[in-house]
Amino acid sequence: MSNGARQRLIGLAANLLIAATVSAAAQADQPGDLQGGPDRIAAGAAPASQADLHSANAAAWMQPFRIELPPPARNLLLQPGLDPDVWARGSGLQSYQVVTRSRHGAIIETRLNEPQWQELQARVCSSDALLACETASCRSIQLNGAVSPADAGERERIKARLVHNPPESLPQAGSEATTCQGPQLLPPLSETQASSAAGRPLDILLDLRNPTATANQAASGPSADAASSADARSAQDIPSQSAAPAPSSASASASASRAGPSGMAGNRSGFRFSVASSLDPRGAIELDATALPADSSAWSLVVGEQCNEVRIPLDSLEPAHEPGQITTVVQPGAAAAIAATFNLTVLRDLTLERTAESLVVFASADDIATVIAALERDPRVRSAQPEFIYRTTADAGAAAPAAVEPVAGPSDPFAALSYGPQLTGALELQAAASGTGQRVAVIDTGIDLDHPELAGRVSAHQDLSGYGWSADVHGTAVAGIIAANANNDEGSYGIAPSAELLALKACQPLESGGLSARCRTSALVKALDVAMAEDAAVINMSLAGPPDALLARYVDLALQEGRLIVAGAGNGGPHARPGFPAALPGVLAVTAVDAAGRHYARANLGDYIDLAAPGVDIVVATPNRQYPPLSGTSMAAAHVAGIAALLRELVPLMSGPELRGLLRSQARDLGPPGTDTDFGMGLVDACASAASATAQAVLCAGASASRGEPGLPPASASQGE
Repeated sequence: MSNGARQRLIGLAANLLIAATVSAAAQADQPGDLQGGPDRIAAGAAPASQADLHSANAAAWMQPFRIELPPPARNLLLQPGLDPDVWARGSGLQSYQVVTRSRHGAIIETRLNEPQWQELQARVCSSDALLACETASCRSIQLNGAVSPADAGERERIKARLVHNPPESLPQAGSEATTCQGPQLLPPLSETQASSAAGRPLDILLDLRNPTATANQAASGPSADAASSADARSAQDIPSQSAAPAPSSASASASASRAGPSGMAGNRSGFRFSVASSLDPRGAIELDATALPADSSAWSLVVGEQCNEVRIPLDSLEPAHEPGQITTVVQPGAAAAIAATFNLTVLRDLTLERTAESLVVFASADDIATVIAALERDPRVRSAQPEFIYRTTADAGAAAPAAVEPVAGPSDPFAALSYGPQLTGALELQAAASGTGQRVAVIDTGIDLDHPELAGRVSAHQDLSGYGWSADVHGTAVAGIIAANANNDEGSYGIAPSAELLALKACQPLESGGLSARCRTSALVKALDVAMAEDAAVINMSLAGPPDALLARYVDLALQEGRLIVAGAGNGGPHARPGFPAALPGVLAVTAVDAAGRHYARANLGDYIDLAAPGVDIVVATPNRQYPPLSGTSMAAAHVAGIAALLRELVPLMSGPELRGLLRSQARDLGPPGTDTDFGMGLVDACASAASATAQAVLCAGASASRGEPGLPPASASQGE
């Protein structure tokens, strides 16, 4: 796809979404509507309307942006047996993360500039408590953005690769996490290898040597220094993937072939990935990538080497969509005639019960931006757009998560590893409510219907993905966090262990038994249609992707019916664009924190985030009665959906907008005072919310109804990069 076509698609989707967002937000901002709650605004900040915030979030996908790189990462390896949090706070570290815990000791990572690092080394690195002090300097870049190195000398050489995401694996019992070893990248493909090795990853190394330029030269564009060059080569220097450096500019390109959509053998598609670099007046390195693969969900941008590598999911920067596919809403029965008119193939034709329309996915061999423009002029077509791709938002957690202090509660064998119910107050609230009579729709991958943790919990299930029902990791994990059975001598227990689950499979795992999954616009929209038809009061969507006008329309319809939609904020990291549907007006957007209230390093940041909830090293139920720890905003959203079920049992007539406002208003503040882009309003508090909703009639045993108890360690000890 050409860069111009890609920009037209992005602009089309974002502009449609902005229009839908303004309409929905205008309704949400009416006086008396409780869905926003009594927001806490940071000192000096002017309140913004939902229309302004969410329109800006959609527009962010159209704009390049600058990354101010943090200071280098410094790693401190502790002696075995030492508590890393106690040691770090005792050593005066204000911001850090614990990278791994094992029998060989924990690794504490903190980001410090050179003077700060020298001071810390002189103060603590000779201590017997430390095995080593090391620097692991990570650098990251954005497509169509800029890099600002911490030190000017480091801009001489930046290495970046566009790589196909490798197969994933979940942590196994007895294994140990490390900081320097990740999944092995498979060898790259050459043109001749591609047809016989479909599905294997392409790995292009772009080694950018930047010219020396003055601020004035940089301001006028790429330098014309004949001595400057940028090499493009594959990791194995395959000749057919190499391009000669341009003699008069700092630019490079590489051509390659890869497997086609979904990695299907025999269906090859090519793309051209090119990067241009220059120096801007601030000394940053400007990078621009064009002609990216349409399905960016299968790729990552990797910067650095070995321990210094930083991965950025490509679909958190560029919208991913199914190549050659167009999702439309048309008049019932018109699909075949429309296909004949525009030379299209009908892939899916679904009925949308709520609006009495047909949801049709077409395939086209032509440029889809051109086809979409033509379809929108046809009176039989209500809307047309790309078939966007979303991702579930969970990552593998630590191999050995730390146990929490035992408290009175369920006797399940892994209960001591489940800090989420205790941290949010849900465990105490379970004395008054367990989610009885509350239907929660889980729009996700398939769920293991035979898992003992979910026995009696799933009232109905339906496959909407088109791949057939399957017992999958992600959906089972999310369902278990919400409603796993308690006191059944199996696994752990859910936030609302008596809730009723409506399992809707709209996402397909990337590989059998894998954690990551892809979800398409058409499947998500149909899942929302079913959730409304089955009268689910709470809808959990632990997934994230780009702006999408059709999805926004159906989300808004569910909200207008008084339902609560909870969504993960996204796992793209601090540089990712806003994650949707979390960034839509009225959706409860949830980020993840660990047991100490620290922000999850891979979580998105943004003004659309409403709440924080436990989402780091959460022990979850998965098929085959396995219980691995998982991390991500998927896990955090599921905690909030479960708490919503508890609260609706106490106050059954509470609407979704009222419930959203209640949860936001009663959150325990984290980070800077007031709302912020890391934690939103703060940590979800089930007990405070219940007390407020019932006029203090329901109070958690052993805790004050007021916020702030129990307390958390200092939230400044952030895991954010």
